[in-house]
Amino acid sequence: MINYLSVRNFRNLSDFKINIENKMLVLEGENGTGKTSLLEAIYLTATTKSHRTNHDKDLIKKDSEFTKVNLKTSSDEYQVVITDNSKRVFINKEEIKTLSNFIGNISVVLFAPEDLFLIKGSPSIRRNFMDLELVQFSKEYLSNLNNYRNILKQRNILLKKIKINDDYTFLNILGEQLYNYGSKIYESRREFIQELNIILEKESKNYSNFNLKIQYNPNIKLDSWLKTLKTKQKQDIIFGQTLSGIHKDDLNILFNNQSLKDFGSQGMIRLAAILIKVSLLKWLISKNKKEIVLLLDDVFSELDQNIQNIFIKSLPNDIQTIITTAIPLENDKDFQKIILNKGAINGQS
Repeated sequence: MINYLSVRNFRNLSDFKINIENKMLVLEGENGTGKTSLLEAIYLTATTKSHRTNHDKDLIKKDSEFTKVNLKTSSDEYQVVITDNSKRVFINKEEIKTLSNFIGNISVVLFAPEDLFLIKGSPSIRRNFMDLELVQFSKEYLSNLNNYRNILKQRNILLKKIKINDDYTFLNILGEQLYNYGSKIYESRREFIQELNIILEKESKNYSNFNLKIQYNPNIKLDSWLKTLKTKQKQDIIFGQTLSGIHKDDLNILFNNQSLKDFGSQGMIRLAAILIKVSLLKWLISKNKKEIVLLLDDVFSELDQNIQNIFIKSLPNDIQTIITTAIPLENDKDFQKIILNKGAINGQS
């Protein structure tokens, strides 16, 4: 459980501290008071990445030289320090030189408004969803993914330089290495979606007439992929990139066996995204992850009161949950509540 969080020069927050005394915490306040930034800081500490930007320097408050996040759990203290050109991480004040050894010590499941694009956005967003969750669970997956990306980058660079009549020996070696790591990623993704669907089916039954399922759509059949890499080099050379592989996989979210992105209402899409994240939380629990935190950013927008009540009742009591909201919740009497105001931006907590 997270007991303490402090941020300095993070987004619009100068210096803000929270002591967390309850597993259920509500951060309430108007837009622009830093609620989402606090969830982002927790997510950063768990994954070393932001869910809102690919550029670390965006996290640094304007006219500041650095940002620092300090987070304490029941057993350990974690710190992330970012400057314009560096990112350093610490556990119990000892610097961790390799980010992969830092990632996964805390597992977080985050729902944010951006997650609606999990259903209606580009395939890269859905691949990123699988990858981000699996790297928190498995360091082996993280290693396979990093190796795959590095080899893919090398192969694509070579494809831009090589000519159709050149020797393909090195290209084929890279293809074999790509297949070796890619096939492991494929199997991990397939198993992950299969297990997630079992939980998702149970969760969606809490809501009448809501049958939700995730369909894994790999880019190519595994048993023919290596052959494709070795026989379709000319096509890859013409386009200057590797055209087949797990880097082009996709997911399809189905509602009653039909694609949700094609006809789902905004409220239905939001509920589906939330249920996927709650199912993901319970999947992590089933894998015996010890430190799991559920982060819910503006989760109740566009959901009616009945669905809100069902959702809150479905949350596991033994998992720490942090919720942001711009309006008071009717059913938060058992929660710790922290009200943020514009003063937080100026360092008043």
